[in-house]
Amino acid sequence: MSESASLPDADPSALTIEAARSAILRALTPSSKTVRISTTQALGRVLATDVESPVDVPPFRASAMDGYALRFAEHETLLHISGVSLAGHPSADSFPTRCCVRVTTGARIPDDADTVVQQENVDIENDHVRITKAPEKGLHVRVAGSDSAKGCLLLDRGTRLGSAELAVLAAHGIADVPVFEKLKVGVFSTGDELVTAKETPRKGQIFNANGQLIESLLQSAALSIVDLGIVGDTPEALRSVLESSADCDVLISSGGVSVGDADHVRDVLGESGSVDLWKIAMKPGRPLTFGFTGHQQPYFGLPGNPVSAAITALLFVRPALNHLLNTQTAALPPLHLPVMSTLKKLPGRVEFQRGIMMQSEKGEWQVDTTGLQDSHVLSSLQKANCLIELSMESAGADVGDKVRVYPYQYFSHATL
Repeated sequence: MSESASLPDADPSALTIEAARSAILRALTPSSKTVRISTTQALGRVLATDVESPVDVPPFRASAMDGYALRFAEHETLLHISGVSLAGHPSADSFPTRCCVRVTTGARIPDDADTVVQQENVDIENDHVRITKAPEKGLHVRVAGSDSAKGCLLLDRGTRLGSAELAVLAAHGIADVPVFEKLKVGVFSTGDELVTAKETPRKGQIFNANGQLIESLLQSAALSIVDLGIVGDTPEALRSVLESSADCDVLISSGGVSVGDADHVRDVLGESGSVDLWKIAMKPGRPLTFGFTGHQQPYFGLPGNPVSAAITALLFVRPALNHLLNTQTAALPPLHLPVMSTLKKLPGRVEFQRGIMMQSEKGEWQVDTTGLQDSHVLSSLQKANCLIELSMESAGADVGDKVRVYPYQYFSHATL
């Protein structure tokens, strides 16, 4: 669909996503608390210092192939096999002229050799080798320190330790590292209408999904998530949970952040802390509360509708937690895929619709909507495998139009 010059869904007082996120990050002071832990326990943690290499890797010249180590100057000569160098069982450092040494992949290359000829390029004549394909000098020789030299920077402070990072540390004999302490994050839901899954709802009540939704979206090895349960719609109940969670580093609630009669978050926080209620130019998730409690804990008040809570958690809370942990995840570029159905939208807000990426019969990727996009429709999140982003000026999309798509995997903390 064509973009509209008018913005019927616009609110002049609303902040853009970028402006709100920047304001939050400016207000937060990253953690300085560190702890030293074993690398066997460090998956997903955030490195607290730069790490330099204590050794050369590899620590010696090693063969990149199964073959024969020799002097390049003698490669046209019939060579006697004078020894064998196996991985972990090196041969002597020297060998006579007109000789070579049988080597396996990863084995130490004798000091007298400067080239390795792979075994497929030789003929064996009793205990002698004749090269059938001339090598280049230095072929298949891994130079000491070719992966990393002693003293070089291996990993930067703020690196989230994934499997590749832990393998690098192990390869350099590093058994423990300093990381930032886990952030203790308290999560609670507000509303007299909410009950847990173990309770029986009374008339007008619903099961609470937001607590588990937000906790699982934020789950990370670098965080300690604390379930603070359901808080009733009274100022006293809210004051009580704020006081009992004073040991948390961050607090996150859902619901109670609007301006209704039962929405007390703003008033209670303002009594001893500071709070802003922002309108964000996005859908779902227009209302967002951000501030600090009387204990100077960062506080995020997310909307009560589950889809709105999920989107605001992804767009604002996760970047904030990364900032507090002194790390950040590089934003991956969106996919641009043709849409299979007409997408409706009013200009004026950025809209995130839930979508399903799939392959056509020709193997081409495309995206379709999950259907009803109202912010209370939790099944739209469950059915989806991606988010479709429609720009502020967009009036929707027609079948075949390319739209910006963010696979759910983009929001994962997992790293190779």
